[in-house]
Amino acid sequence: MSGLEKQKVESKFYDIDDIIAKSESTSCSFEIGELNPDFFQEMLGITKPTQTGDGYGADAPLWLLDAMKTPFTIHLPQAYSVNMQGIMMADARNINLNRLQQHFYVDGIYLCRLMKEENPEGALNLARCILTTLTQRLGGIVSNSARQRANIDRFDALEANVFALSRRCKDDIDRWLRQEKQNRKRPSTK
Repeated sequence: MSGLEKQKVESKFYDIDDIIAKSESTSCSFEIGELNPDFFQEMLGITKPTQTGDGYGADAPLWLLDAMKTPFTIHLPQAYSVNMQGIMMADARNINLNRLQQHFYVDGIYLCRLMKEENPEGALNLARCILTTLTQRLGGIVSNSARQRANIDRFDALEANVFALSRRCKDDIDRWLRQEKQNRKRPSTK
């Protein structure tokens, strides 16, 4: 086994939710200048991308955009548009994130990272929106899991995981309390 070395990877490297989230595509414009003409066919399976005044428009997966050296412009999906950010900042508690964007938080954070050099203000506003959305919704998710009720169909993937983990913690605490109660009822053998 010589020649094989251990590699350090991100903690999310094997996280299936993260892998799926990074597979989501977003609309982009690529500058014509340095882009190999075969790029769209080889990497995206598109024979003829949309040509705009600035370059070529195409939908590309987030993982590919992260590896790009050619300049590109991201066109935010509807779930992250400026209008939607305003709605989320006002009150995100009743929005169906699963229908809007199944991996809302992970994709949003990834979009922030991709946008930060080209549009730092837009990336910061999106990051604030994501944080505010999570803050507004998290208390209700944990509270509903403790009461064993919620419509998890409205949760994005991260929220569904938080709900399931909260429910397991509640069940563990209840089980421990029942055991403690039973132990107190038993007479001591001294």
